Amino acid sequence: MTTKNIKNQGFTLVELLIVIVIIAILTVVSLVAYNGLQNQAKTSAAKSTVDAVAKKAELYNTEEGKYPEDITKLTGADTKKSYYIAPANVTELGTGTFGSSTPTTTVKYEKCPTTGTGDPTGAKISYYNYSSNTVENRVVGTGC
Repeated sequence: MTTKNIKNQGFTLVELLIVIVIIAILTVVSLVAYNGLQNQAKTSAAKSTVDAVAKKAELYNTEEGKYPEDITKLTGADTKKSYYIAPANVTELGTGTFGSSTPTTTVKYEKCPTTGTGDPTGAKISYYNYSSNTVENRVVGTGC
């Protein structure tokens, strides 16, 4: 082999830079798509928790004739009650703040105004939508 043939067997610096740029672009595109999927999964989990809490609040209203004042009426109930919900299923419930890029809670239960007897007429259950960075609500009962 001659010296000229040996020099032409490698890649040039421009070729290597083009390959590195293409890999970087593909990495950025995949990371953006992955973050979007994570946000959709978090939102879906919060919405599922809200649906479960709303159904249990309706069952509580059916059995007790009023809506619960707070979530502990559902998580602290007798396990044989139809409206009992396991505390592990609602670990994201709380009184934290919404609206930041890292909210301290994703689901919040608030009772509606009370009737003359002091019983709540319904409840507003809010959750944080990570995809749109907004707070969305689900209302059960009346008066909210």
